[in-house]
Amino acid sequence: MSEPMSKPTRIKLEVDRDGWTSNLQVNLAQVDDNDSGWGYRLAGPKYNGSSRNLLSRTLDERDAQEIRDALNAVFPDERIAQLTDERDRARRWAVGLEQENAELARRLAEVRAEVLREAAEAIDATYTGRGVDRQVRIGAELLRRMSAEATR
Repeated sequence: MSEPMSKPTRIKLEVDRDGWTSNLQVNLAQVDDNDSGWGYRLAGPKYNGSSRNLLSRTLDERDAQEIRDALNAVFPDERIAQLTDERDRARRWAVGLEQENAELARRLAEVRAEVLREAAEAIDATYTGRGVDRQVRIGAELLRRMSAEATR
């Protein structure tokens, strides 16, 4: 008695000859490390246990991609088209959000600069002519510099 099939590890394209009718059979088989598996008959009579293998080819990644491309060209998968549309829509949203974020950052810098300028002017207006000490003048000058840097 054979062991049950474990997880398939490879795909084979096989051509067999039916023992009863001598007709060719073509199938794709999923097989495990013990060559156990199951397949899908593409052409020929149903398998009845009398077949003899004529040709077997294990498919590789390149084969799989070429087959997928050929199938998708004729039979496009609606889910793939839908996912592609959703991805494109998400990219457009991301670009729009990046632009909006950049605009908000620019406006925030302008507002920050204006607040700093107003603070410097308020210090000047408050302490003009009152023998303003050196530290207050330095503070006002610092605010002016910060205002200039905020918009760069």
